[in-house]
Amino acid sequence: MNRPRREVPDPGVPHRDALTRPRYIISIAAELAACHPRTLRIYEEEGLVQPQRRNNLRLYSEADIQRVRIIRFLTRRQRVNLAGVRVILQLEALGKIRVYDLFDEDDVGRSAEPTDETGAGDERTLAEASAEGANPRGN
Repeated sequence: MNRPRREVPDPGVPHRDALTRPRYIISIAAELAACHPRTLRIYEEEGLVQPQRRNNLRLYSEADIQRVRIIRFLTRRQRVNLAGVRVILQLEALGKIRVYDLFDEDDVGRSAEPTDETGAGDERTLAEASAEGANPRGN
């Protein structure tokens, strides 16, 4: 019996790798990124994440999930606002900086842990932040 042969991908034709292939709807993506679906919509409105659209559904890739985790790390742990995150991500796209130089891989895992919206999941205390000369409330 002859089986149909699998097509060998043509090296000249770009194919979508596992990281960029859209696969998660917004509720699953939010769960994987440890955030609320509304947060993902806000990040899209701000131009920080561009999920693929299919039949009016947002589909997020593994790369999108990783990007959301980076955004959450920057906003939660580093206290950068969304405008600052946009600048950091633009500089990374231009090759001026590497976002991964800002944190260890352990930090990405910790930033993915669920915290409440008040920032209670931040490990630094007010006294530690004040001792470092930072204003922890961003005022």
